[in-house]
Amino acid sequence: MTNCCSRIARLASLIFVAAWMTVVPAAHGEPGSGSVTPLIRQMAGNWRVEPKMWPGPDAKAIELPKATAQRRIVNDAFLDEEMTPAADSQQEAFTRVAYVSFNTINQQYEYFSLDSRLPQMMSYTLPGANEAHAGQLELRGTSFVAPVWGQARNVPFMYRLTIGAVEGDRQIVRLFLKEQRAQANEFLAFEYLYIRQP
Repeated sequence: MTNCCSRIARLASLIFVAAWMTVVPAAHGEPGSGSVTPLIRQMAGNWRVEPKMWPGPDAKAIELPKATAQRRIVNDAFLDEEMTPAADSQQEAFTRVAYVSFNTINQQYEYFSLDSRLPQMMSYTLPGANEAHAGQLELRGTSFVAPVWGQARNVPFMYRLTIGAVEGDRQIVRLFLKEQRAQANEFLAFEYLYIRQP
């Protein structure tokens, strides 16, 4: 009897999965369909990256060593980016990966990154399909802890990210930080100028 119930439960599960697989494409398109927006598609390609850093509010910009980024669309579902040092930058090896997508299920942009120089997972979201302003995405993150920030140690920050429009084979991505303390001001901490390469 137990064996029979087990088979019925398994069969019911298979029927549910089969039914789900036929309903989901009808409601949301084929897997990957529609999840790569025009902005995300324009981001694909090989890029030279010129980064800058601001160590705090009212601080002067510091130019950081150049990098290269390879961005590719994966199965028409999301953008996969891998950033490494530029060959002429003479900096230590690192790898920074990032993923950008538009989630058609919950109708929001999503961004995730992880950098070998400071391996903390950072994720951002932008609810709403029509929340881009002048071609720019403004994604909200949560918090992370910088082990060293100037003279301070283990500084907790809130963060957000803006992804600019691709204009004339250039794009600007900015990371804004705000210390998690009373009366702290948000400031531009990093800016990445992407320049498309042939």
